[in-house]
Amino acid sequence: MGERGQAAVELAMVLPLVAVVVATVIDVAAFSIARVSLEHTAGAAARVAASTDRPESAVAELLSRAGAGSSDTFSHEITRDGLLVTVTVERTRRSAWSPLALLGPRSITADATAAIEPISGP
Repeated sequence: MGERGQAAVELAMVLPLVAVVVATVIDVAAFSIARVSLEHTAGAAARVAASTDRPESAVAELLSRAGAGSSDTFSHEITRDGLLVTVTVERTRRSAWSPLALLGPRSITADATAAIEPISGP
């Protein structure tokens, strides 16, 4: 008679741990996807900065479009070195639903370099 509720008690004890592990795995996967996305964004920002005479405003516009609809914040730095331009992009992610949110916001950094293109026009 004492074993009737054993499975329910075991489930009640293990289910929160399983939920925390699953949420953490999902958040780590989302973090990895955000990292790859940021690397692509940095590459696009470097190409834009290399092909315009106003790289700051062009890169800022690109990053505002990349971060549209999210609570993430972006910052960037543009460095010109001779015929190369390097764009470093930092993204701060906030996860409200994951156990990793207890660690606070996490930053991801990516950089890309592109050759400066000659600008022609009027």
